Amino acid sequence: MMRRALLSLSILVFFFFSLTVFKVEAANIPDPAGDIYVQDFAHVLSDNEKNELIELGRYLDDHTQAQIAILTINSLEDESVEEYALQAFRQYGLGNAEKDNGVLLLLALKERKIKIEVGYGLEGALPDGKVGRILDSYALPYLEENEINLAITNTYKQLFNEVSKEYGLDKQANAEGVEYNQTEGLSPLTILIFIMIFAGIIFLDFRFLGGAFTLTLLRMLAAILNRGGGGGGGFGGPRSGGGGSSGGGGASRSW
Repeated sequence: MMRRALLSLSILVFFFFSLTVFKVEAANIPDPAGDIYVQDFAHVLSDNEKNELIELGRYLDDHTQAQIAILTINSLEDESVEEYALQAFRQYGLGNAEKDNGVLLLLALKERKIKIEVGYGLEGALPDGKVGRILDSYALPYLEENEINLAITNTYKQLFNEVSKEYGLDKQANAEGVEYNQTEGLSPLTILIFIMIFAGIIFLDFRFLGGAFTLTLLRMLAAILNRGGGGGGGFGGPRSGGGGSSGGGGASRSW
C-alpha cells in the first residue's frame, strides 16, 4: 500500500515538473542567426541599419564585454512580454558571464509591445526609470507613426550611449550613425608632420639604439591587439552571447 502511494506521488510530481518545463520552453524563442547584436526575425530593419547597429555592438563588446542585442519577432505566442524577454535574454546569454552586463531590446509586432531587459551588472547605469524614459523618448514617438525601424535604431543607439558612458568610452552614436572623433580636426599637413616625426624617431632608434625602442613599441601594440577581442566570436565568424543571465530589470511599453 505504501509502495503504491509512493509510486502515485512520484508520478504526480513528475507530471507537475513536466508542466513546468513545458511552460519554460513554451516561448519558442528563435535561435540566434549571425551576430548576436541584431536578431531581426520580424524583418523591420534594412541591411544598412543592421550593419550600423552590428558595428556599434561589436565596438561595445570589444571594449567592455557588454552586449546590447535586438530581438524583433512577429508574435509573443501568448507569453507576456516580460517573461519572453527574460527567457530570450537567458537563452542568448547576453553580456559577460561574470559581469552580467547584457541588454536586450525586444519588439513584438502583433501585440505592439516593446521591452528592454537589463542584466544585473548594468542596472546602475540603466535603472528601470531611465529605461522607461528611453522608451518614451526614443521608441514610442516612432512606433506611433509606424516607423518601427527608426524606433529600434534610435533606442539601440541611446542604450549604446548610456553603456558607453558608464564604461568611460568617448564614442557616442546619434540619429545619423556612428561618430568617429578620434582624428577630428587633423589636417592632412598635420598628419604628414606626425608621420615624418615618427619616421625620424625610428631612423634614429635603429641608427643609435639598434631598434630597441621600435621593437618595444611593436610588442606593446601586439599586446593591445591581442586584448581587443571581447566576449564574441572574433573576426572569423558571427559573435555569440558571452554567458550572462538577467536580473529582471528594465521596462516595457505598448503602442
